Formats: sequence, C-alpha cells, structure tokens
Amino acid sequence: MKYTRDLIRTTNDTKIIIDVLSNIKYNSVSWYAVRNPNCPPEILVEILKKGKNNSLSSCAAKNPNCPPEILAEILERKSDDDVSYCASKNPNCPKNSKIKWENMIDDIGKIEDYFVHHPNSLSTVIEAQKMISEVLVKYKY
Repeated sequence: MKYTRDLIRTTNDTKIIIDVLSNIKYNSVSWYAVRNPNCPPEILVEILKKGKNNSLSSCAAKNPNCPPEILAEILERKSDDDVSYCASKNPNCPKNSKIKWENMIDDIGKIEDYFVHHPNSLSTVIEAQKMISEVLVKYKY
C-alpha cells in the first residue's frame, strides 16, 4: 500500500509505520516514518543496531521514542559521525555517555588542530603520536 508523507508523519497507527519500514527503500517516506514520535522503539533499535551512518539512522537516533540504551551504545562505538551526533542531542541520551563521547571528540579535535598548526615537521609527527597514544589509552581503544 502507498502512503503519503503527511500520513506517515502524523499517524498514531504503528502498523502503518511498521508496514512502511518493512519495505525500506531509503526514501523520504521511510525517513518520515522513522521521525514519527509514534515509531515503535524496537524498530528504531533495529535500524540503529545495523551500525550504518546514513540519514535513516540519523533520523532514528533523533526520535524522542528512541531508548536510552541504544543511544548509549551508539556513542560507545566512539565514532565522530552524524548518527553519533544525533544520538548525543537526543534528550533520552544518558548524560554520562554524552559527556564521555563529547570529551573524546574534543580530544580528537585537539590532535587535528595540532596537525593544522604544525604541518610537515618531524616533531609534529612525534607529538601527534604521543597525543594519539594518550587518547587511545584514555578511551580504551
């Protein structure tokens, strides 16, 4: 059955949402279904467990019906991607997971900044290796 974006965006009928997402073609109708606050949490978890960094996963991570456990799991992947960013901004995201992820991203940013300001020197490479080693130990990579 074909559904309109407006219906998918506003429906309270989880059967319609599940029907749309069971035939995922990664189109805008699927995105509206995942954005719908009535989208069942288990569907959001199923999408996010696939570990893809795509628009559908980002929409799932933004959904207010997304369980805190999967949001924490996303941030524990230690990725600096759109899905992680969306998970960190979800009000359901556990505060400790969010803080740890944000600190890690800040530390990685410091390494990137060091390379930008100290290009093409042996001391840059040595200092960067030290910084990277510290981040790897700190975040248990």
